[in-house]
Order: sequence, then C-alpha cells, then structure tokens
Amino acid sequence: MLLSRRTFLGQTAVGLLGLSLARCAKHEITPLTGGLALPFLTPVGEHYVKNGAEGSIAGWREPDLAAEAWSLTLDGLVDTPLTVTLADLQALDGQAVSVLKTMQCVVDSGTAQGLVGTALWRGIPLRLLLDRAGADRVNGKRIHVFGADGFTNNLPLGRIYDPAALEGLVGPLLVTHMNGAPLTRRHGAPVRLLVPDGFGYASVKWIRRIEVTADDRPFGTYQDTGFTDESTSPVFSKITAPTDNLRVPAGTVVCHGFATSGHAGVDRVECRLNGGPWLPATLATPEDVLAGAPEVGGAAQLADPGRFGWPCRAVWALWTFAFDAEPGRYRLEVRAIDRAGNAQPERDLEISDGVNAIAAVRMEVV
Repeated sequence: MLLSRRTFLGQTAVGLLGLSLARCAKHEITPLTGGLALPFLTPVGEHYVKNGAEGSIAGWREPDLAAEAWSLTLDGLVDTPLTVTLADLQALDGQAVSVLKTMQCVVDSGTAQGLVGTALWRGIPLRLLLDRAGADRVNGKRIHVFGADGFTNNLPLGRIYDPAALEGLVGPLLVTHMNGAPLTRRHGAPVRLLVPDGFGYASVKWIRRIEVTADDRPFGTYQDTGFTDESTSPVFSKITAPTDNLRVPAGTVVCHGFATSGHAGVDRVECRLNGGPWLPATLATPEDVLAGAPEVGGAAQLADPGRFGWPCRAVWALWTFAFDAEPGRYRLEVRAIDRAGNAQPERDLEISDGVNAIAAVRMEVV
C-alpha cells in the first residue's frame, strides 16, 4: 500500500525541519577558525540513512538478511537466468572496483549537510553479471530492480552500457563494502546497488532481483509517489559553516561547504556577500583530500585522474571562502557550475526532482 505523495513529502519535511533545528542549535556559538569543515569521507555511523519504502509502503520493516542465505536473481530478457550468492561475488573480488560516491537523498534541502554523505564503496560491476546472464541489449530497455523490503526502481540499460552516459563515471556496482568495512544492515547489507551518478533512491538496498525488460515506462516506488524517473542528481552546493544565524567574531571569516553534480565534475564554486559580485571559492585539491583521508587513494577516480578528472563527477568538491568582516549582518550565497555548463537556479521549489537552488545563510559578525 502506497502512501500519498503529499503525506510522504509532509512527513519528510517535518524530519528535515527537525534536522535543521538540531544542527543550528549545535553550532549556535561556534566560531569559524579555518580549515576544512567536513571530513572528505563521511563516517559510516554518521552517513545519512533514508529508506524510501519506509515513507511510502505501509507496514514497512527494515530487512535483516543473513549473508549466507542471500542471493540475487537476474532474469527477464536474458539468455540464461542467473542466481548469484555472496560467495559468488566474493569469488569475483579480483574484478571489484572501489569508487567514491556522494549519496544524496532527493528530498534533501536546506543549507546544512542534511541528507548527503560521501563514502568509498567497493563492489562488482553490474555489467559483468548482466553479460554473464546474456542480457538482451537489442530488445531490453531497462532493468527493474527489487529490494527485499519491497522498494523498487529502474535503470535504463544506457546508464550501464552507453560510453557517453558513463563519461567520468564507474558504471553501476553491486557493492558489499563501505569505507573499507562490510555494509551494515542500515546501509543495505549484505549487498546493495550503487548507481554512481544517481540520487540515493537509485541505489536500491537489500537487492534481491534484477529483471531485464522491454518496458520503457517509468517504474519504481518513488516514481509511483510522484518523484522524477530521471534519478541523476543535479548540480548543487551547500554551506556547512556557518549555519544560518550564527554569530561569529570580526576579522577573517572562513566559510565552508561542498558542491557536486551527477552530470559532470564541478567546474567552479562562487560566493557572494549581501548581493555583491560573485567571487571564486577555493576548491580542495586531491592532495588536500589525501592528506586528511589517505584511504581514498585506492578509489578508481584517484587511481586514474586522466579518465575521471578532478573534481570528480558525482563526488563532492569541498570548498572554502574567506572574507574580512567588520561587525554587522551578512548574507552569504553560494552557487556551483559543473563542467557541462549546468548552474544552480536562483529558486527551486519543486522537490520531486531534487531541490538545488542557490544556497544562502545569514550571519552576525560581532
């Protein structure tokens, strides 16, 4: 049974409001002293968890799947239906890929970090198993993906096979590890799908079945509640420090945040104060990131910079912006532009395809 879109979005808005208030209270009198405000990798225990089926399927329960009993079926328009176990995936470990991915929930909004996090994921290319099953790439249009909790989604085959769609990306993975450790139950253990350029709902947790189909219509739990079928996350940016209405001391104020885009790597981030000119923010370099998180050196994007570029597609670019401030009220805005020329709009009130309007915070310098 599906909850109405209005009910689902209403419940989400209440949750986001509580998150925003909690973050503002936490940072109410914290001075800004420079340095990166966020670690590049989000610790597993702090990475957001949002289960689409929880808000849209009545009676939803989080699955608790035994690793030894888990299996995934690939069927539909294939030469030979295939069932794989966790042991089968582990036997393919030599072909596993580690990839950085910034996961964002489609209902994320506001200026704080919110429902966004970046992790180092490791898994087996989905294409490898589809090829082994003999997926029909002539008549097949999409895969329908089914989670053990009842959540469903789809992915066009082009986002698995088309080189143009995969420019600057690793293709979809069946992931078993997050930040160097096996997936936790909350994050979809023992295996989840990872769609590197997509919103979180595209990366179905507790995956149990993939069907190759000629049906080219939108399909999925979120689509049924009114969300976009195009799950690629748009260009967006956030200000993580200062939070809104923070009081900071006069002098040099260093502001922090991140930006990303599922369509292309971030080209630049710009900030403006009190409606003035847009000024460039400083982006963290690979060397900056490796200094604080050496474990990301094993990610495909850093191992092959010529292929992926920097900042990487669908991976957040951390930024800083400093200005000399005298006492008074300030309004800081930030926008990002990606290498495909996509820029954030001034306003965006339609949550069904992700909210990515220019972010802003107010601060009082004392």
